[in-house]
Amino acid sequence: MKIIEGMKRLRVIEKRMESQQRAITEYSSKLSTEMPRFRTKEDQAKEVASLIQSNNDLCAEYLKTKRSIEYTNLKVTVELQGKSYCISDLLVIKRKLSKMMVATYRSLNDCMAQSRLRNAPKFDGETPKVEVLYDEREKLENIRKWQDLEDAIDSRLEVVNATTDLVDME
Repeated sequence: MKIIEGMKRLRVIEKRMESQQRAITEYSSKLSTEMPRFRTKEDQAKEVASLIQSNNDLCAEYLKTKRSIEYTNLKVTVELQGKSYCISDLLVIKRKLSKMMVATYRSLNDCMAQSRLRNAPKFDGETPKVEVLYDEREKLENIRKWQDLEDAIDSRLEVVNATTDLVDME
């Protein structure tokens, strides 16, 4: 099974479990004046027990599949922009770290100094000036680097997820 197939299987399991939960709610009780939805009360109770067992089995399959996906994400390495990453690292970079690093570089600005400048008194007759303590070109290059990495991860993971077999845990 490929990674993408495993991820799709997880979604199918979730939907099936939710559907069966609704059926359990519907069939797990009845009024004394109602006819059972199945031939007898016992048959209906067996159906509920069967649905519960099915969800237990689906839960076990979900955990096994999820574990295989996570294990594969840790074991399989991908070459990207001249560096080697495990899939798990790429996911963390894509989901959080690239945004945090872009925000870090965007924090390099003169807003606070400009704000303080409004109320700053003259010193030795001179009006204070804002001094920037970073290189704007370097800032923009790093923002672009992290944004490009995030874009590269998206396209690379599409291929990797479609072509990589899940790794069996030993």
